[in-house]
This record gives sequence, C-alpha cells and structure tokens, in this order.
Amino acid sequence: MSALYDTFLVQEPLRQDPFAVTHNPSDTSTLIDVYNKSIEYFAEGDRRRAVERLQYELGKLYMREGEWEKGLKVLEPLWRRVSWRREGWWELLALLVEAVRECAHRLGNKGVLLEVEWELMSSSFKSTSLGPDYDFSTCLERIDVLEEPMVIRREDQFPSPLSTTCAFGALQGNVGEVLPVQIVVTSNAQESTAPLTVSQILISFDGGLKDVCIAHKSESEPQWSQDDMQAYDIALITADRLTDSSLSLSANSPDGTHGVCDLTFRPGKRKVISFQMVPRNSGIVRVTTITLKVQAKPWVLDFTVSEADFLRQADFLVRSREGIGRKPAGSNGSKEIRIHPKPPKLQIRLPALRKEYLTDETATLDMEIVNEEDGDAEVRFEARFLGQAEAVPIWSWNAEDAPSSSSEDSEPKHMKSEIRLGRIEKARSRKVQGTFTARSLPAEAILEIKSLYTLLSEPDTPLSKVSIHDIIFDRPFEATYDFQPRVDPEPWPSYFSVNDEEEHGEGSSLPFGLRQLWCCTARLASFASAPLLIEHIDLEATNTPDGAICSVSKHAIPQTLAVAPNSSQKIGFQITVQKFDLDDRRSTTVSFLLRIRWRREQSDSAPAATTTIQCPNLTVPFGEPRVLASIAASPTQKAIPEALSTEPDDESNRIIPITYIIENPSTHVLNFAVSMDTSDDFAFSGPKTTSVTLVPMGRETVRYRILPMKRGGWITPGFRVLDIGFQQVLKVWGTGGLRNDKGGAAIWVDADE
Repeated sequence: MSALYDTFLVQEPLRQDPFAVTHNPSDTSTLIDVYNKSIEYFAEGDRRRAVERLQYELGKLYMREGEWEKGLKVLEPLWRRVSWRREGWWELLALLVEAVRECAHRLGNKGVLLEVEWELMSSSFKSTSLGPDYDFSTCLERIDVLEEPMVIRREDQFPSPLSTTCAFGALQGNVGEVLPVQIVVTSNAQESTAPLTVSQILISFDGGLKDVCIAHKSESEPQWSQDDMQAYDIALITADRLTDSSLSLSANSPDGTHGVCDLTFRPGKRKVISFQMVPRNSGIVRVTTITLKVQAKPWVLDFTVSEADFLRQADFLVRSREGIGRKPAGSNGSKEIRIHPKPPKLQIRLPALRKEYLTDETATLDMEIVNEEDGDAEVRFEARFLGQAEAVPIWSWNAEDAPSSSSEDSEPKHMKSEIRLGRIEKARSRKVQGTFTARSLPAEAILEIKSLYTLLSEPDTPLSKVSIHDIIFDRPFEATYDFQPRVDPEPWPSYFSVNDEEEHGEGSSLPFGLRQLWCCTARLASFASAPLLIEHIDLEATNTPDGAICSVSKHAIPQTLAVAPNSSQKIGFQITVQKFDLDDRRSTTVSFLLRIRWRREQSDSAPAATTTIQCPNLTVPFGEPRVLASIAASPTQKAIPEALSTEPDDESNRIIPITYIIENPSTHVLNFAVSMDTSDDFAFSGPKTTSVTLVPMGRETVRYRILPMKRGGWITPGFRVLDIGFQQVLKVWGTGGLRNDKGGAAIWVDADE
C-alpha cells in the first residue's frame, strides 16, 4: 500500500484505529502477534500496568472475533491478579469483570461464572449489568447445567457481598470453663440486589476447640436488634444429639458442634451471632477459617475466609442499657486467645488466719476445704512453713487422721506435714484444724497450704490448689531494765569479831560474806495487736560465778496482769547477792533471764506461752566504797527521829527527810569529806561539811531535812562525798523512789493541790 500512497504523514487506516475498520483474518492474526510481542516487551521491563492494559485489549479482540475460549483464557488470569483492585480503579475493573462474565456465560463455565457473579454483587462497583432485584441463587438458570453439582471454594481476595469478623469474649480462658465466641457477618451487597441466604456457616479452630456449623433456619428470631443490626445468641449441640438430618450432614467432622440461625442477609445489614464453647486443652486457640456456603442451584459457592484474610474485630458486642455495648476483644488479636490449664475449684478458706503471730505462741488454725468442682473429689491436704530453718514454726494436725509423709520426701517433719481427707462430695466441705508453735526468734515465714486432689470422673488428671500466706512472727514484749542498789536493813558482820560457825564449819554451804541488795525494774511494752495477759513472770539468775550466791524475789503483782496494745507495765524484782567468804572482795557479774508466761486475752482455751528475754548483766562491786541515798530510816535507826514525828504544821508538812549511807566494804580504814551544796531549789538542815572515818566493813549514816522551794518537779541535793585518801568523789546512788541523775540522787516534789 505504501507503493501507492505516501504514508510518512498519514498512517494506514488499520494502524490508526485497528477496531474501526473491517479487516480480514490475516490482519487479525497480525494484530494478535503485535499484542503478544508488546506484552512480552513490556513484561521484560516490568511495566505491569501496560501489560495489564494490553492483555485486556487482547481479550476484547478475541471476544469480537467470537473466540470466547481464547478470550477467557486471557481475561480470567488477568481478572484474578489484576492490580486495579488494590489501587481502587473500580470502573476499569468493572469492564474487566463484565468481559470475564460474558466469556464464562458463552462457554457455560459455571465455576468462573459463580465467582464473577459473586464479585459483581459487591457494593464496590457503583454500576453493573446485574439489573434490579438480582438474585444470586438463580444466576445459573440461564445455563444448561449438565454436570454433577460441585462446590467452588474461593478465598477472600476479591470484593464480595459478605464480610466476616470473629472475636473471643475474654482476654484469656481456662480449660473446662465457658468461652464466649462471636462472629459478625455484614452484607456489602448492592442495594438493588435481592437478599442473600447463606445455607451454612462453618467455623474451624486450631488448638482444641471443636468446629462449629451454623445452619440456616428462617424461623429463628433475634434476641435483640438495633438499626441495621440483629443479634442472635445460639446454643450449640454435639453431633450425637442431632435430630435434624440436614444438620448432621453439614458438619465438617464428627466431633463438630451445631446450631441454627436466620442466615438471610439484606443489603447493608449485619448480624451478630454469639455462642459459647468449652475448651478441653490448654494452649493457643485461634480461628483458622470461616466458610459461608451460598446456594446457586444446583451448585454451592463456598466463600472461605482464612485466618490471614479476615478482618480483626476490635470489640466484642454486647447489649447494654444505652444500646450496643463494647468490650475489648484482646490485645493479641480478636481471633486468638490463650487457654490456661483448668483452674482448681477446690477452695481453701482460713477464716481466723492472722497476718501477725507472736513468738513462742502455740496457735490453732481452722481450715475449711470447699469442693466447688462439678463432681466428687479425692483430696490430700498438705501444709508447711517456708523460711529459715531456725525460725520455721513446728506444725502438727489436730485431726483423727494420722499425718502421713511420703517415704520419698526428704524434708523434715516440722517443715512439711500431709493429711488425707478422703472423698469430699460436690458442693460439700470438710474442716480440719492445724496447730503450730512459733519459734523464739522473730521472723517472717510463708505458710503454704496445698490441696492435691483428683476428680472421681477424671482419676488420671491430678489437680492442685495452693494457698500462700505471708506470716510475721513478732516478739510479744520488749523490755527495758533499770538496776538500782537498795539499802540492806540487816547489819554487816563485824570485822573485829569471828563467827565460830564460819571458822570451824568449812563444809557448810551457808554464805557468810558481804551482801548487797539490788532492785531490777523491768518495763514491759507490748506491740501486739491484741491485749495480752501475763499469768506469771520470773527473773532467773542464769550465771552466778563461784564464791557467791544470788537470789531473786518478786514484788507483789496481781494474779494476772493485763497489757494493752502499745502500752507498758512496770514489774520490780529484788536481787540479793552475797559472798560465801568474808574476805572475798572481788566484783561479781550475774546474768539474768526474764521468763514470762502469757496468753491472749480472748483465747482462754489456747495454752499459755512462755517467752524468755535476755537481761543485761549486773556487776556488783564488793571491794569499793559507795554512797546510798534513801528517804526511809537508816539501818542504824529503826524509826524516824522523834523530832521528825511530831505533829507537823503547814511548813513542816513540806519537809522531806533524806538519809545518806556511806559504806566501806574494804579491809582498810577510809576517811571521807562530806558536804552539802546550797541551792535555790531547796533549803536543808544538817551538816554542811563534815568528815567521816569508816573502819573496814563499816557503815555511817548522814541525815538531812530538805525544804523544797519549788513544786512539781525533781530536785537534786548536792550531797558530795570525797575519799580523802584516793582523792575520788563517790557516786551517790538513789534508792527507793529516788532517781539517779548525773549530779546525784534526785527527789520528786509533788505540786501544790
């Protein structure tokens, strides 16, 4: 043709518009070759969009030539993988889907036709050739179906008129407990199409849950509805309980569970289908596939949504007073949940357990075991304290059943104890009682109570329930001590006379040496949370050195002494220390223990506990002189002088007589300078300065009368004793109600009434 016409300016008509002219078969084959070569060329350059456009044009060319089979062979692969869906080019995609539909209809390809008709119903396509009141179930009526009905399975990779989501109604579950499951099916069909009826919904799980088959039943009524939503709560039954033969044929497996629901979906509507399942195995449970079976007589379309494709349902929908309530469906994805092993339902109750117990206390612990399982249980019970070995209490059972320990258990008996309770019926309880004795050391321990049991219905499945409690063991009392010397009312032995029994009775066990009296005042403070009753208290000398004897007598106290929480009580003891040998002047150190027998005020039946508290050592100096102050009569004067016992007037009623006793237990003659300092706090009568000479084992009394100048406080007379030989000032010890201050013995003066 180029030989007749110049074509360098105007191309031939066939090349300008190959579809607008009539051409012969040789021209068509030439054009097909051009398309194929162009497709190969652009494919090598990875120009995907150009390849897809050329393949579409090639398919249309086959359709115009009436070669429907070749056209479908080109257009069907293009339709399945075209990128126009992902990019939202719905108008172009609609042209392609319509072309595939026409080829499938001309060829009678029922499988492709079903899939294309299903996609065209999606609302993603604004306008299609489906027409008003299009019914998917009758889409094959225009085709002669001669083959046997078959099932077409299609993954959710194309737009579809139905979408599904799934959610579990809990963040985690337990074996044997009810697990809520919910699926939401939404119709995305075009408004002009007829309602879609799903014959069955199959839900497959991985991880121990049985598959679920939900069949269509038009008579089913929703539990509640709102706007475009209908909600159904369906009950599932197992395959062996089915009475409807149509349902029994719908199960994926013989272990599946079945239910019924109205599965007719109108355009733009959605249905919430909730049901409950009971997991039998622990681990991760996930939804693998959801399959919607849609009837297109006589064929069936299986619309299958796999785990990786269906949308995550962020909320579990429930009904509330405000309408639709939502609760989170889980942080790891709504289609997956962790199932924990079956939790024990055997309850251990300790109604009288205290968080704090006291050392040396014997306590009784009442325990109740309640069987909340679904059947009878065979129970063994075990209790033990965990902690440092020296601080762990001793445990024993107060029950008719003898405690039994496993022969393979190497733990000591006081650390672990086991008892067999036997069978406990469903919804029944058994009470046991344990006793433990706390150690003497304050400590923290863990009380572990464990029930090991098996259900009679599942004897091969051991279950256990562990109850752990932190226990604190505190001291019932804290004590402070004050040692004060006392004036010995008995005369000392004479240094210049010899006792015949002492000289000739070497085998005698009676002491004949010097003796000193001391007073120990113990202040007991209770930090317990409940009142305590002291039944008996003793101060015991535990370490008396050779050559001396020590005896302790208790001051008079009530038979039972109550100590309230955060309060204290004073208890006094008189200590007598005496040497066996009169010539023994060595200092003596004595150790003491305070033993207290007590119990809780509200626990009359509980045994009394005995607590031992270590006291400070008392050092008694027998070889040094000392000065004792007292407001009582001196040992050399059996009564207060007559001048002091006369009828006092108002002024003399305020006078306080005080006596100072100077002792010389040594074997030397000692000279002392005695003086009384003046003060603005008091006036006194008695020697202001004097000297005292004491023979070995001698005592001298110096008396004063004090007139206080102030009331309601302590006054400290400045009584001073100087050892002239050693030039040492002796310490003045207060006795009785006097207080030992840095300056001497202080006297309390009451306030004016």
